[in-house]
Amino acid sequence: MSGLPFKAGFAALVGKPNVGKSTLLNAFLKFKLSIVSPKPQTTRHKIMGIYDGENCQICFLDTPGLLPHPRDPLQDALRRSLRAAARDDADVLVFLVEPGIPGDEDLNAFAALSRPDIPAILALNKTDLPAKPAIVDETLKAYSEALKPQAVVRVSALKGQGVPELLREILSRMPESPPFYDRGRLSDRWERFFAAELIREQVFALYGEELPHASAVVIEDFKEKQSGPDRVSAILYVERDGQKGIIIGKKGRALRELVEKSQRAMEDFLGRRVDLDVWIKVRKNWRKDPNSLKEFGYI
Repeated sequence: MSGLPFKAGFAALVGKPNVGKSTLLNAFLKFKLSIVSPKPQTTRHKIMGIYDGENCQICFLDTPGLLPHPRDPLQDALRRSLRAAARDDADVLVFLVEPGIPGDEDLNAFAALSRPDIPAILALNKTDLPAKPAIVDETLKAYSEALKPQAVVRVSALKGQGVPELLREILSRMPESPPFYDRGRLSDRWERFFAAELIREQVFALYGEELPHASAVVIEDFKEKQSGPDRVSAILYVERDGQKGIIIGKKGRALRELVEKSQRAMEDFLGRRVDLDVWIKVRKNWRKDPNSLKEFGYI
């Protein structure tokens, strides 16, 4: 240990859907904690990933994508979760954006999340992709004028480029504090939460159209075994009978593929064998039902 003071705090990763927040969190941790998908609105919960350095502990908050106009009670709940993380929980705000000149509506939505007493960093992601220099410059100028960040960093979360520099900028603005969690702990969430997320990630990967957004996963049972594989039982909820048929597929083939890939993902995540059962149930219009949103953990 060096003679430097210990720093610890919370850094909220804020950005529009599909900008790369979950990929950036995984890059910081060098471990796949948050599920990722090319489809927008994959992240539904505030997920904490804990980074332990020699003289620091940074608790990264991966937040739902910023939506200026929620279309249903689920999206409204996600926006409230994002706002709480940014305005109430964060010691440092990381505004993650991508090349593309923002409109006034987006700039106002971002600015509404900032606070004068919370240092902000602007991170331009996806710099590994081709982009016209003029577009990049205009993007950074627009966001910088609206957000007044203390630092601007260009990164590629997917390639790891610029991630160490961004980490240093975040750490330099963290308060002096003892650690909040035991060293070596990756998250404040339990394994059953990540089991549900891994199933939902496979739904995003295997099914198209609206179905991934109409699905929710609840872990009914999670039993660790001293000998033999863990036993995990999950319910995958959809909103309509037709969606249930799509999930199951002809002669159950689609469901078997979903279960097999989810089981392998759980085994990779947990580092041990898993036996997984997934049951499909219909909950009509659950995204508009406050009781369902509360039951599924979104409220």
